[in-house]
Amino acid sequence: MSNIYTQYTGTFTKADGSTRTMNFVKPQDLPNTHFSDSQRKNQLSRDGKTQVVWDIDRKQFRRFNTSTQVGSLSESKVQITFGS
Repeated sequence: MSNIYTQYTGTFTKADGSTRTMNFVKPQDLPNTHFSDSQRKNQLSRDGKTQVVWDIDRKQFRRFNTSTQVGSLSESKVQITFGS
């Protein structure tokens, strides 16, 4: 399944002090044909510092650390294909 999604790109500082730039889709924007309702809900950590996102490059759920975010997020429209 291929469709157009909003890709967010952001950089944050990891626990080891290095930075990581991530291209991701917010879970609530993922297709319900490939992801369950529980996977697609907005998942913030208890302290609100990290959120679960779909990492486009690694093709898996990862955490984006909003508390150590460097700069602001950018947005673009991208075509993503999810396997069957």
